[in-house]
Amino acid sequence: MVSVKNPLASRSKVTLEEVAGQPIIVPRTGFTRQVLDKLFRPFRARVHVAMELPSIGMIKKFVGADAGVSFISESFAKDQVKAGEVKLLSVEGVDLWRELGLVYRRDRSLPRSAQALITLIREHKKLSEHSVPD
Repeated sequence: MVSVKNPLASRSKVTLEEVAGQPIIVPRTGFTRQVLDKLFRPFRARVHVAMELPSIGMIKKFVGADAGVSFISESFAKDQVKAGEVKLLSVEGVDLWRELGLVYRRDRSLPRSAQALITLIREHKKLSEHSVPD
């Protein structure tokens, strides 16, 4: 994610090396921070972490103010993209994703809405397991 004022905003794809040359805004802690630290390890000498912030909301505001670039889930940035504050870029050769789990107690009855959600997730999982990758 970059500010629309960032020179990279005119592009749709960038390399990890180009991102490493930008001031980077990262989460202070957590899984995403661990992934980013590992991702940028080869560029350790030139990476400039401009800010470590405690929340996604703050990261989005500072990127929008052109204080640096960051990595964020597309779904978390849709409002800022729609408002024209930031642009999301693809990073060549980098495929970041997060695996989520579904946890519930089988020995307890669940509301219909929860049962419907579980059914929906299971159906989606089955479809994605049988889909052919691009």
